[in-house]
Amino acid sequence: MGGLIRAPKPAQLEPPPAPPAPPPAPAPEQVASESRIAARQRSLRGRPGTIATSERGVLAPLPVAARKSLLGE
Repeated sequence: MGGLIRAPKPAQLEPPPAPPAPPPAPAPEQVASESRIAARQRSLRGRPGTIATSERGVLAPLPVAARKSLLGE
């Protein structure tokens, strides 16, 4: 019975293309240099850069206002 009908041959699939090579890792010297530059920039901001919270900032003097000196005034 098997002599009259032949099974179709499976299609030949091409292998998928090779994935592209990953980019080379940066040199350790370059990574260290970039981290030193970033640390230097953070330290240059200093205290005023971290405290200023509005256009006046925390370090600016407060406006003088009359204050109560006794309880109930």
